Formats: sequence, structure tokens, C-alpha cells
Amino acid sequence: MAPWAATQKPYGADEEETTMTTASRSQIGHHDYEIANFTQGFVDVGSIQRAVFNYTFENFFHPFVGELIEKLNKESLPKMLDPVFHESLATPFFTQFYTPSGAVNLSSFPKEIDVSTRGPYANYNWELLFHIPFTVAVHLSKTQRFAEAQRWFHYIFNPTSNDQTIAAPMRFWMFLAFRHPQASRNLDEVIRLLSTPRTQLSAADQLEQDDVLNGYRAILNSPFQPHKVARTRQVAYQYAVVMKYLDNLIAWGDSLFQQDTIESINEAAQRYVLAANLLGPRPQQIPARGVVKPKTFAQLKQEGLGPIGNALVDLEGDFPFNLTSTTATDTDGAAPLFGIGRAFYFCIPRNDKLLGYWDTVADRLFKIRHCMNIAGIVRPLALFDPPLDPGMLVKAAAAGIDIGSIVNGLNQPASPVRCMTLIQKALELCSEVRSLGGALLSALEKGDGEHLALLRQGHEITIQQMTQEVRYLQWQSAREATKSLLTSRKTALERLHYYQRVLGLPADQNAPNDLAVDHRELTEENFDEAYNALVGQYDKALTLQRFPNLKIAGASSPAQQSGASGGGRLYLNVNEDAELNSHLPRARDTRLAASVSDAVAAVLTFIPDFDIKLAFWGMGGASRIFGGAKLHDAVKGAADILRMISAWEQDQAGMASRTAGHERRADDWMLQYNLAAHELMQLGRQILTSLIAEQIAHHEYLNIRQQIRNAEQVNQFLHDKFTNEDLYLWMRGEISRLYYEYYRFAFDTARKAERTMKQELMRPEVDAQDFVKFNYWDGGRKGLLAGEALHLDVKRMEMAYHENNKRELELTRHVSLRQLNPLALLTLKTTGTCQVTIPEWLYDRDCPGHFMRRIKRVGLSIPSVVGPYATVNCTLSLLRSTMRKSAIAGDSYARLGTEDDRFVDYTGAVQSIVTSAASDDGGLFETNLRDERFLPFEGAGAESTWKLDLPTPDKYPAFDYATISDVILHIRYTARQGVDPTKVIASLDTIFSDPPPQLALLFSLRHDFPTEWSAFVNGTGAFTATISTDYFPYFTQAKTITIAGLDLYGKAITMHRAASTPATPFDVAPHDKFVITATPDATVLPRSPDTQAFLIIRYSL
Repeated sequence: MAPWAATQKPYGADEEETTMTTASRSQIGHHDYEIANFTQGFVDVGSIQRAVFNYTFENFFHPFVGELIEKLNKESLPKMLDPVFHESLATPFFTQFYTPSGAVNLSSFPKEIDVSTRGPYANYNWELLFHIPFTVAVHLSKTQRFAEAQRWFHYIFNPTSNDQTIAAPMRFWMFLAFRHPQASRNLDEVIRLLSTPRTQLSAADQLEQDDVLNGYRAILNSPFQPHKVARTRQVAYQYAVVMKYLDNLIAWGDSLFQQDTIESINEAAQRYVLAANLLGPRPQQIPARGVVKPKTFAQLKQEGLGPIGNALVDLEGDFPFNLTSTTATDTDGAAPLFGIGRAFYFCIPRNDKLLGYWDTVADRLFKIRHCMNIAGIVRPLALFDPPLDPGMLVKAAAAGIDIGSIVNGLNQPASPVRCMTLIQKALELCSEVRSLGGALLSALEKGDGEHLALLRQGHEITIQQMTQEVRYLQWQSAREATKSLLTSRKTALERLHYYQRVLGLPADQNAPNDLAVDHRELTEENFDEAYNALVGQYDKALTLQRFPNLKIAGASSPAQQSGASGGGRLYLNVNEDAELNSHLPRARDTRLAASVSDAVAAVLTFIPDFDIKLAFWGMGGASRIFGGAKLHDAVKGAADILRMISAWEQDQAGMASRTAGHERRADDWMLQYNLAAHELMQLGRQILTSLIAEQIAHHEYLNIRQQIRNAEQVNQFLHDKFTNEDLYLWMRGEISRLYYEYYRFAFDTARKAERTMKQELMRPEVDAQDFVKFNYWDGGRKGLLAGEALHLDVKRMEMAYHENNKRELELTRHVSLRQLNPLALLTLKTTGTCQVTIPEWLYDRDCPGHFMRRIKRVGLSIPSVVGPYATVNCTLSLLRSTMRKSAIAGDSYARLGTEDDRFVDYTGAVQSIVTSAASDDGGLFETNLRDERFLPFEGAGAESTWKLDLPTPDKYPAFDYATISDVILHIRYTARQGVDPTKVIASLDTIFSDPPPQLALLFSLRHDFPTEWSAFVNGTGAFTATISTDYFPYFTQAKTITIAGLDLYGKAITMHRAASTPATPFDVAPHDKFVITATPDATVLPRSPDTQAFLIIRYSL
């Protein structure tokens, strides 16, 4: 954490302003606070000067992380994002623990959810409480999850809030920064703010001026980074939220509107109404400035133009923001601006996107209120939505699919293209999904590989750092080994000096007492030179002593050594041989002889003594001349002599032994001297080796440090390179999103292809199968292999289409409007528009026993009198159609109400064509039965209701509609055989015989009865005509015809009446005739040659 900067300013009447920078931090309640501003001054109180300190403390921590987490864990996300909860957290924490004295002026901020523009932790609150919900809501809206998107939008902006504790519109904002916004300035105030010198602004105005200028600089420097500008203008975020909310409502409404059912349209209307209420009245458009008529100089002079008028205009352009000079009385309001600040000739450009919301909502509501679909086509709607398959919904819910999306998909309009085209597109999308799945797996593998590389590199750095410690210790160990060798050298040198002294040898110059350690660096380049120098320093040759010639006894076998036994020689020298083989054996032998003599002497003591008494010259006495004592003494003396000889030999042996020992000692000293010399030379080599080993350890230590630096560079490269783990994490997220969207796209296309195939084939064995399932996507496995599974089922569906695309009966029915519904033909001729219904009995009369009649192509012919190259533009629209889908006739062949499941009703979007020639015109340039798109009306039921529209006859008709003799619909359709024909014929008998009559004939009195018409026009009587059964269709020739009505129609369809005679109803036998009589009148049948009069005969069989 960087230190804080604080400013200290002593202030007083005569004191100069000084500034100093300090680093300060206060810890209260285990939290940190930043000293944002610190000033110090001195105030004179009486005669005592007193220091005054001004402190401003800002929270440098987030005080409510624990509370937010606790609220989220214990309750819910909406509770954690609740603005009432956020407002309840605010407490004046700092002032409770810090009570300054009178010498301190304190400004602090309470503990609160900071959403200001300058708070240290405000950005985190903006991200948590605004940017994250807003981003999630926008993403959900883009993925067609409108209800969830609205729920996330309501965490920021909830126009449905009924909280009465806060006034509108603030209660609609759930984000604190928008719930309690800062006061915003209008454009004039902003211009005045920028025009005012900074010294005349308050501190708050200066901050606001900085915000405006920062936003302006952001526009100039970063025009494609809107957040930099929006941070200085919170209203931009509010506009963005409301506009995205409107986008979600309109897209939601459009999605419901396109389902084209009564329930979905009513729900869509609620969305549009909510959007309209949010928008409010449409802003009034400022009219364009009028063109000022140029004036002459005389006219301008009359109006008071002064001599310097042009100069003032130039000044207004040069100084657009200058203020007029202020008067002596200072006021709060700024003086009025001149120039662009006053004129605004170039107005603020209109926001077409914002104004487009009013146009879009008005367009949608207009279409709903006028029974149009989203394309603007008027059409009737079924009272109820199509039934749902509960089994399919259960499967979708078990697979984790949103049921709403499934239901919405069921009510979508039919595809305009055939199923094979959709199957091919689904297969292409499946290939893309498979490719994205491979890309996702590759991104996952590469991301894991990058993570593993980072993990391995981190472990390698850790191991190398640990190895660095080991290498360092090894280096130090090598240094200590060198020191140990130097200590050992001192010991060997001391021993060498000792033996030199005892041997009386002079000191060797090659064995100095002190040896300096040379830690020179050894490299490949200087190794030979440095090595030779080290060898010359530590590996010096010492003078060795030669051993004297040792005199070895010629024969000194073990047998000669006092009973010693052995098989080898002892290599005794002469003195050792004399000691062991000469003197000691003789000493031993003489000692043994002395001992024997002692023993003999002891025995001789037992011999008695012999005495002789002699007296010589009167002297003498008894004398012992012989005996044991004498012998004992004699032998004892001999033993002593032997002992003396043994002692002498022993002394000789000792002398020889000492002499031999000195000889051996001298040899040993020389040996030890030489060994010490060799040890010194060996230690010199060892020191040399130790120095090399020390260099090796040092180089290994340096190498491992370099390896660590290299590894850290590699680690930094792995973090900084473009294809790092973050990229693959981003790719993983983006590819996952694209992969799922592509999968949903492919899945929806496959579902549409399946619906189209079932609609196109209409085979029960196909309808019973579910080719596209709901269990492809496994979220736990990132959806991998979903494309492959979907691709397989689409292939199965393609093969099922080819197997079940069986040829059906192909028929053509020419429907004459004159024969089917003559009143509709008259309506078309008089008003230019009519509706006609083609009943099922019309097809049953031709081919009883058919069902599943579906239109393949429809052509329109309008026989009329037109000029050459004239076009007959008639709009043919299919309003509704019905198809018998079951061959089961049941008790009643006819339809039993609208809930009869043997029939399928097609309502919804109206299909239309426009003819050009009106001669079997299908509304296409070229009819291609193998077109990828469905032909107009293809797949609709042959039992249908049509609307024909010609241009309005009283405006710009292309020809005379009175010349239209008939309108023929050429309906080409397919059917299947399977219904019992007898029940169909019985149903036809009932239809043709029961009222109301289903059959009619149209006669033009002027054209079909020209003789009678001429007599009527030129005469004075009533119109009379004879009508035989030959005028009726062939299938009625052998039957009795019951005439139910004889109606006369004039030029306008509203002008009609019954014929005068005969009275209806009456029967006409086969091959019989009857006469009709019609009296003239002023409206329906005037006596005029230009009168358009028609007779419609309604009859049954």
C-alpha cells in the first residue's frame, strides 16, 4: 500500500504558506483510514498562538464484505442486492472512536457502500452492484432468455416497483448511485461552468469542472472506450440501462408476437405497453429553421443595423464562451452568454436510436390492435393454442432444457423451405458444432497444458531454489574441506619438522610454514595456466631421506630363535641376530648351568665334613679339610661364575638390542620423515583438488542461480506470452459460449427440420418417433460430443425422410366461382374483393374416399376483356384451411364441431400471391416443383377459405370488372385413398338435399338471355325467361331439382330482390323447364340497355 500524501499549510495574517509531505496512517478498530487532506495552521487566541489542524479521512478498506457474504449465504442474491439493505449498513463509525479536541477540524466519511466516483473502494461496489448484474442481464437478453434478463435488470432498474417509502422515479432505481444521484446540470449550466475562471469556482464546482473536462478528454483520447466518459456522467449509465431494458422488452414482445397465438399476442401486448409507459409521450420535434429572406443594405439600415454590426457577428464566432463584464455587485448567477452559447444554430443531433423506440412500440401496438401479425398482414387466429405433448415436456425438463423455449418453438410459424434444406443446414451446423467441440477440447487441453507447464515451472523453480541452497552448502563445504586440508597440512608439516629436528636435518624450503589459499577462478580458457600455477604452489617436491644399508644376518631362521618356530625369515639385522641367536642363548645356557650347579651344591651339603686336628708349633687345632660343605662351596662358586657369565651375556644382548633398536628407530624416523614429506606433497595435491572442487561447487552454485534466473524468465514468459493460460481460459469461456450457442442453433434447426419433415410427410409412423432428443448436452462434460450425437440423429432423420417420402395421389381441381359461389363473383365484380370457401364436398363429389388432401400449387384464372399487354393484378390470399387427416369415417363422415380430431385446421399467417396474367397464374415467374422453398399455399388443406382482391374499381382499375365472366381456382393437390366411399356418398346426399341449399347458378340477364333482354328493354312488359335443366350441372340431370331461391341482383351487391314468379320452393323434374318473371324497378332491374342484372338460382337435390 502506497503511502498517503498530506498537505500541511500554516495560515495566519502574516505567515507565509508552506507545504510538506508526510506519510500517515491511522488504525482504528483494526481498519485502515487514508488521510486524504491534512492542513495545519496557527491561530492567535488572545496572546497565545494555538495550532489548528484540519484532517479529512477517507475509508481505505471495504467495511461490509462479511455482511454481504453473510446476506448472500443466509438469504438470497436479491436480498444481497437490495438497496434498502445497503442503506441500512451506513454508520458513522469513525467519529464514534475518534473525538478530536478543539484544535482539530475533522472531516470523515461514514462506513457505507461507497458508490462515489472517487472512493478508494467505489469501483469494487460498482462492479458488484452494477456492472455484473448489467452484463448478465444483457447476455441473457441476447440469448433470448428474456424473463431471466428482466429479473437481473430489476436488480438495477425496476419500473414495476411499488415501494412507497421513496418517491418516483427514484424508487425505480435499485442501485444506490442512481437511487440518490448527484444533481446534474443542463447544457447551459455546463457551458457557464466551463467559461467561469477556476479561481471564481467553489471546491465542488472545481471538481465538477474537472469531471466535465476529463470526460471531454476521454472522448478525444479514447473515443471507443465509453466507460471512461460514462464515469464522469452517471446519467449515461442510466440511459444505457433503460435502453437495454427497452431492448429486452421489445425483443421479448417480438418473440411472443411471432408465435402468432392469441395468448402470446396478449402477453406481447403487455410488454409493449410497459415499454410505452416507460417511454412516455414522444418528444416534440423542433421544426427546422426557416429560410431567412435576404435583405438589402437599405432594408437592414432601416431596421437599425449599426456601422459595426458585422464586427459584432465576427466576435460572436471568435469568442463563443466569453462572459460579459461583471458589475460591481457580485451575483450568484453568471452573466448570459453570447455566440454559440446563446444561439445553438447547429442543434444537438437527434438520437435516432432513442427516438426509434417510440416508432417500434407504436408500430407493434398498432399491428396488435388492428389484428395484424408482426409482418403487418391481417389474419384470423385460432381461439386456442395448439395442444402440447406432455411427454415431450417431461423429456425436455429431464434433460435440463428450458420448457419455455420448447413451448415457444412449438408455436413458431411453418418453415418457408423444405425439410431437406433444413436437414442439410442442420448437418452443416452439426459439423460446425463438432468443430467447435474439438476446438473447445483443444482449448481445454492447451489450457491444462499451460497450467501444467506453469505448475511444472513453479515446481522446477522451487526445486532449483532448494537445490541452490544445497549447492551453496556444497560450495561452503568445499571451502571448509580446503580449510580442513590446510589444517591437516599443518599437522603433517609439524610432524615433518619434528623428524627433521630429531634427524638433525635442515628445514626444507619447499615446505613453508604458511601457505596462502589461492581462490582464483578456473574456467575453460584459463584452466591450464591457473592449474599450472596451483600445481607450482601446492604440489612442490620435498627432499626425501635415503635409508642406510641395513646389515641383515645371513641365516636367521626361526629354528635359531630360542625355540621360535615358523616358516619364513624375519629379516633380522646383525645386532638383533647377535642378541637373539648368540648372547641370549649363551646367557640362557650359562644361567641354566648356574642353576644346575646350585642344585648340585645343595645336594653336596648332605655329604659329611672331614676334620683334622693338627697342632703346629704348638698352635693349631681341629681343621675341617673335606666334606659336603667344601664341595658345596666349590660348586656354589662355580655357579656364581656361570651367573656372572650369564649376566655378561645378558648385558651383551641388551647392548645389541639397544643398538638394534636405535638402528630401527633411525630407520623409522627416516620413514616417518619421508611419510610426512609424502603426506605434505599428497596434501598439496589434495588442496589443489579441493580448490578445483571448490571451483566446481562454486560454478554449480552460480549455474543453479543462473538456472533459477532462466527458469524465472521462462516462468515470466509463460505468464506474459500471448498464448498463455489466461488466453486459453478466455478461449475456453468464449468457445464454450459460442459452442453452446452454436449447439442451440443446430438443435433448434434440427427441431425445425423435424417439425417440417413431419408436417411435409404427415405419416403416423414418422410422427410417432422423436428423432431429435433433449439429452445431447452434458453440462458436466462441457457438452463435448453433443454435436456428434446430434449429427447422428439428424442423419437418422434424413434417412427416415427418404424412406417415408412415398408418392401420393396427385390431382387437379378447377373451381369455378360462378358455379360454387356466384354471389362472391358478383361481389368481386362490384367491389373488387370477395371471400370464397371451397368445401370438402366439392372434392368428395369428384373422388369420394380420399383424405389428407393437401395443396401443392394454386393457379388463378380470371376470364375477362382486357387490352393487349394489360396486367390483371389480383391478390389471392389463403385465410384458413382444413384437412381431413384420418381415414376413419366413424358414425358421421361430416365434421362434428371444431374439436373433431379427424381434422386439422391451419390458421395464422396469411399467405398471398399476386397474379399478373390471371391465366392459371400461380404468382411465380417460374413454377419449380423441386424448389427449395415451399410453393405458395403448399401443404395447406384443400378445404380452404380464400380472399380475392382487385384494385379498387372506383380508383385506378386496369380493366372493366363487369367483363369478368368467371374466376377459376386451379387447385393442384395430393391425397390418399382410405375412406369408405359409401359413407362419403351418403354424406353428399345429405349435404345436397338438406337445407340450406349448397348449390347455385348465376345468370347474366343481358348476356345469357339476349333475346329476352332485348324484348324487356325495348318493350313494356316484365322480363320473362325459360330455364331448362340443361343449364344445371351434369350431375343433376337425372335428379329432381328443388329450387330454393330466385334472387335478382343489380350493379351493386346491396341491390337485390326476389324474382316475381314462380314462388319458391318448387321442384323441377329431370329434362323439365320452368319460366321466371321479373318486373322492372328503379334499382335492381331498370329498363335500360346498360343495366347490369343477374339472376342467382339456389337449389338442392
